[in-house]
Amino acid sequence: MNRLENLFRAICLGFSALMLVLSLLCGIRLAAVNDLAADREREVKRLRAENARLRARCESSMSLEEIERYAEEELGMQRLSGEQMIWVGEPVR
Repeated sequence: MNRLENLFRAICLGFSALMLVLSLLCGIRLAAVNDLAADREREVKRLRAENARLRARCESSMSLEEIERYAEEELGMQRLSGEQMIWVGEPVR
């Protein structure tokens, strides 16, 4: 009976050691996943800020006034006079 008891104790001790090692490995893995999640959250925050900055830049550069200013000052374009305009419409039936 003593031999069977020792075998049972050895099995329980081995199982306990295995469970301890597995729980430590899971804790390490969980810490790594938490670090990764924190990195992703920081990246999302950075990208949202960059997106807001780029959206504001895009909206300000696409205004009609900005386009007109660029056409006149940079490209040397001028507004048409009344004589230069030709209106094209549908033929009358």
